[in-house]
Amino acid sequence: MVLLSGCAVKVNTVYDEKVNFNEYQSFCWFENCEFTIDGPAYLQNDSATIETFKQAITEELERKGYTYDVNNPDFLLHMHIVVEEQEGLLSSAYDSGDPEMWQGAFPFEAWDQQTYVYLKGSLIIDIADAEESKMIWRSDAVEYFDLTSDISQIRLRKGVRKALKDFPPD
Repeated sequence: MVLLSGCAVKVNTVYDEKVNFNEYQSFCWFENCEFTIDGPAYLQNDSATIETFKQAITEELERKGYTYDVNNPDFLLHMHIVVEEQEGLLSSAYDSGDPEMWQGAFPFEAWDQQTYVYLKGSLIIDIADAEESKMIWRSDAVEYFDLTSDISQIRLRKGVRKALKDFPPD
């Protein structure tokens, strides 16, 4: 499916250091408070996954003390998912059996190289000041996984938690 099914998630966050994040108490979604996802078409048509993302983000922000407010939110959120197919090179070596052949440089006679395909997935959460319509915070959570991976709701929720871990910044 999407993200967070393989290796460790790497998260990068950037934010406006001039913003006093203590002033924010409520949130809603971009697009007239309608939760939407920018990402692959197959994901946009998966209502169960979209609802899980929405619930995970809402629950994480509420756990941090923010309230969902359709009428007068302090900040707005939007989520982007980018999934790219990438190729890597997997190499394995065979022992030559003759240590003098390479004179200690490499103890291998031949390299067997195979190309493999994997996915690089990014979950990007943007947060903007609702009044000023100005971006104030962004999280980019990246993970690599194989093509046949499926995402569980538990992993999806863990990924959202990691993506929002540093919000608000200290």
